Amino acid sequence: MTDAQVSLDERLGPVSVEGSALADQIFDIVGNAIVEGTLEPGEKVNDKELAAALGISRTPVREALQRLTWVGLVEVAPSRYTRVTEITDEMVSSTLEYMGMQASIALQLAMRRMDADELTDAVGILDRVVAATEAGEAEAMMNESLALLEYLVGKSANPVFAAMMAETSLLVARNLRHLRPEEGSAADRIECFREMRAAMLAGDADSAEKWFRKQHGIGVDTSL
Repeated sequence: MTDAQVSLDERLGPVSVEGSALADQIFDIVGNAIVEGTLEPGEKVNDKELAAALGISRTPVREALQRLTWVGLVEVAPSRYTRVTEITDEMVSSTLEYMGMQASIALQLAMRRMDADELTDAVGILDRVVAATEAGEAEAMMNESLALLEYLVGKSANPVFAAMMAETSLLVARNLRHLRPEEGSAADRIECFREMRAAMLAGDADSAEKWFRKQHGIGVDTSL
């Protein structure tokens, strides 16, 4: 739980006046605070308080909150509240399904466009996913899986797809951060990864996509 005695400015951290637009910075700062639990589900967020805590005007804060509302991390009831959304079982299952589909699309697009060296790099990341799975290291498996997805999105050469994946990345991270593989599920997941690896090396994008999609949701504990 968040310490109520810690001020909002200490919880959120500083804002830089240089670099990206202020609204983008606020989106990242507040979004990451929600992902990490610094701002908790159900907690009210006020543009005036956020602006004061960050030492900026309310306009970029409002813009950031609008984006966070569109993404699904914040909900608004006019004249009543603006607050961090709760995580529900339905939201978790929907996010997991979404990621399974989007990750397989990323693989399909990337395989059409990667050269031999890039494919080797992608397979290398997949090997790290398998190694972490075999070792039963859930956090490492999740981190390497995210690294693989990020790499594939980067190699998709589709700016629209990449932009949409970036826009929803915070929501996905928040909704799925608690997931852990169920005991005894590693063998099935590893089989999918190995079939996917073989298909990637054979240049069979359709088969690789099929196996990548299949492993999503295998033996995953989604309980909150």
